[in-house]
Amino acid sequence: MHNLHYVRITSTNPEDACSEVESQISDWGTENNWRTIGGCVSQDDEVYVIPRTGTWGNSRWAPEENTTIDDINKQVREWLVPDEYYKKAFDACVEGTVENPFDWYGAKRHCEKMYQIESFKKHNPDREFDVLRDHFYDWEFNENGVTGIDDHELGEDEKIYIVYVDMHD
Repeated sequence: MHNLHYVRITSTNPEDACSEVESQISDWGTENNWRTIGGCVSQDDEVYVIPRTGTWGNSRWAPEENTTIDDINKQVREWLVPDEYYKKAFDACVEGTVENPFDWYGAKRHCEKMYQIESFKKHNPDREFDVLRDHFYDWEFNENGVTGIDDHELGEDEKIYIVYVDMHD
């Protein structure tokens, strides 16, 4: 299964942002968890798509040439909604109407996602998710989410980049 995980990083250019993310997460996963970087979008909505050469840039997830930070925020906000399939499985377990073992797995996934959603809401009760400062499934690259790497004050000529990580799990 492939999923999209965004990684927020500061850098002076998009190429270095993508390369640094690849380097920072290189030890994550196993031989069954591999990833590709598809490109990034800057805080100023500048889009960089990694050219397809060899295995570099062969990502299922890459920004479109007109992708904006607002577009990314909209997508992540959709992830902050409970999954109906997993909610139904959770309800079956609570009600004692389990029909197959996958209901237990679905209930587990529902609880994990609800924990992530409620954690964000608890710490940010009066605002929407902002990919330029928030995280969701932080460092859990096998989930659709957002991880912040090296969040710090911007230096001269630095920008925040949101890097697309296509994670195969």
